[in-house]
Amino acid sequence: MFDTTFLQPADLEFVVIADTHYMLDPGDRPLEFESRRKQTARAETALQLVADLDPAFVVHMGDLSQEYPEAERFQDAIQEAREQLERCGIHPHHVAGNHDVGDKTDPTMPTHPVTPESLALYHQHLGPSWYSFDHDEIHVIVINSQILNTALPETEEQWSWLEQDLSTHADKRIFLFLHLPPYLGNASEPYLGHYDNIAQPDRSRLLNLVRKYPIEHLSAAHVHFAFFDRIGQARYYIVPSPSFTRPGFSHLFESEAPPEHGRDDTGKLGFHLVRVFPNRTDIHFIRTRGDLAPTTAKRLVTRTSASLPDSPLGLTLRRPLTPINDVPIAYPSSVRQPVRNDYPFLSCLELGATSVRIPWTDLEDPFQSQRLQWLQEEGVHLTATFLDADPSRLTQALQQHGTQIDTWEIQLPGTPFPTHDILHILSEHQATFCLAPVIPGERIAGKQHPRTRTGYLLEELDPLDHYLASENGFVDRILCRIDAGDSPWDIVHRLQNRSPLARIKAIDLALELPSLNDQENASRLAEACFAIALLPGSRLYVDPLIDFDRTMDIQHGLLDTRCNPRPPFHIFRCLNTLLFHNGINQYASQPKSDLKTLTTPHQTFHLILPNMPTGHLAFKSPFKVYDLQEGIAVPPESLEAPQGPLLVLLS
Repeated sequence: MFDTTFLQPADLEFVVIADTHYMLDPGDRPLEFESRRKQTARAETALQLVADLDPAFVVHMGDLSQEYPEAERFQDAIQEAREQLERCGIHPHHVAGNHDVGDKTDPTMPTHPVTPESLALYHQHLGPSWYSFDHDEIHVIVINSQILNTALPETEEQWSWLEQDLSTHADKRIFLFLHLPPYLGNASEPYLGHYDNIAQPDRSRLLNLVRKYPIEHLSAAHVHFAFFDRIGQARYYIVPSPSFTRPGFSHLFESEAPPEHGRDDTGKLGFHLVRVFPNRTDIHFIRTRGDLAPTTAKRLVTRTSASLPDSPLGLTLRRPLTPINDVPIAYPSSVRQPVRNDYPFLSCLELGATSVRIPWTDLEDPFQSQRLQWLQEEGVHLTATFLDADPSRLTQALQQHGTQIDTWEIQLPGTPFPTHDILHILSEHQATFCLAPVIPGERIAGKQHPRTRTGYLLEELDPLDHYLASENGFVDRILCRIDAGDSPWDIVHRLQNRSPLARIKAIDLALELPSLNDQENASRLAEACFAIALLPGSRLYVDPLIDFDRTMDIQHGLLDTRCNPRPPFHIFRCLNTLLFHNGINQYASQPKSDLKTLTTPHQTFHLILPNMPTGHLAFKSPFKVYDLQEGIAVPPESLEAPQGPLLVLLS
């Protein structure tokens, strides 16, 4: 079911899956949500995918069944859920969830809190609800979040055990798992009436331990949405569900509600594959998409940003990296829930992007600046765009934020030529600089008013180089724009074939996805990602990440307004891994070929686009074909009538 050929060998692989919510067969009786009829099949598909990955172990984050402890058929549901796990060959380490032992101690919660009876039943059928184990160099700790802040004697027993266990294993890499998140938005958020966090005082007690000990990774579940934060040095993930989404959280997005008022947003369903290395841990989100049965096709598991250090593929972020919004007062909570939209952040890592362009003013916002720093620590370079008529402001920005930024893109208002003041700053400061003009007056077919472009045109490069020479100036990089009517493949070849520039070290390319047709955008992006391999040292910035549908220039992005992938998303992540997993190869093209082809001494890559004549193709060497849009390996006959971009890999 999976193709993991292009992943780095890891020391350890395990899977974290949450909130499968096995659903007892409801027959033909009416249901509040029709997607409940699909939960069992969706969970089974996810568990079969987990089994195919053959992980060292599996952590199930709780909520095995849709029933809750006081329900009449609760024990039947738990038994059938356990049989499902057994049928799929999964023997997980269990984490106690609210559907397994009861809700947290809050008089506003919709179901009963944990009781001695429900806790004893859990321990009888699923084993202890707090425990730890070692696997190679990591130490795994599981705790029962549902008994925190209760008067049960087990609560203090767990605290005493946890503090002793952390102290004993302080020399290990520690991974901590619990069902209920310590918090969603921030550590000081309210808890009474809040369905999705741990109440005080035990929240602070837990967070203090996370900060005190070398906890590398903390996973929670329960909310059926993905979130990311940092607590001290710990990366804090909230794991989504493979079965359904929680409706209220779709208020995070600038969109209409997903199906079933937000309960059936299938683009967000999946689980985590965790890959541990000596110096880092990669989290891969395996999307299950609500499938009711696994496909036979091999799904390509792609790399994250940290494992693609030499990839040239980046993103332009028109919006802040992490928007903040409120989940309104609605069942099952009785208070507003301020939360972050972490999907753009997590999507950058899933794509394997290694650079982002952001306005430098994002650094002036402490919250966004912190998130950008965390993105940087995950392997993503930051390029700050600076547009200001006063050069002294650039000096101030460099002094204040220079150490955080990898590249400063100085945008030149109304001219392709930097002023003497700008050239002086370039020569005096030990930073990496890029130049990009911001030029008005561009005429676009079908638009009443002219537009403003950012980036150089190819015909402006020689005049810029001559100007820099006349001023004895140099620049590290410049940004060139690929116009909507230009072929990225042709632009790259024109750059390859032109005379070298004496005063410009590298040329980056900015690519917009101008169409509302996902297939057209997919082909254009595939061509650009493929072509950039021919320009070592260059970067490709793709724009937009998220749809623009409230503007005079409507554009589809890599993500829709619900932050679910569009076809170009998969083009980006698949080509990123397939082409750049071995770092920067010295790719060459075949100029006389009617195919778009890249060659290395050991491999040949052919990019096949829809409407390209393929009847003459005959490959003598062993080859694989990847459907980039679906992210799967496909049979050779797929070349006869490609529906989306394909990559042919000859070894």
